[in-house]
Amino acid sequence: MVRGRDVFAVFVVIVIIIAAVLVIRGRMKTAKLTVPSATPSIQQQIQNKFNGLTIPQGQPSIDLKDVSGGSGMGIATRSEILADLPDLSRGQVYQGYLQNSSGKLVLLGDLKSEKGGWVLNYDSGKFPGYNKVIVAVGAKHILEGSF
Repeated sequence: MVRGRDVFAVFVVIVIIIAAVLVIRGRMKTAKLTVPSATPSIQQQIQNKFNGLTIPQGQPSIDLKDVSGGSGMGIATRSEILADLPDLSRGQVYQGYLQNSSGKLVLLGDLKSEKGGWVLNYDSGKFPGYNKVIVAVGAKHILEGSF
């Protein structure tokens, strides 16, 4: 024979189960799915840094990555180096180089601070076979990339 106390215990257990299901469902509905945003490419970041500059689509370009442990970055075409680098101490300069496969370096010149970053224009046609671009301060390589 079922007693009143047993019916009450079953009723309490059912109420607890329903409450637990409702709480779990509520948490599942309020949980937001966070999707990581895409990290912009180096080219996109440089274009943003250089006030909307666009790199011509038909011209080959390379990413210049920081090899010094810093946070610098850049891109290079066959005629220009564009870099996002920190300001230097007085008397220091960023210099651009081309390097061939045997390790021979050619100094292109000093990068100039303009357009919101560092820029160097050059003519790679004068240096066939030189496919590596280096940005350095003194003997320390800061950025590197190869065509």
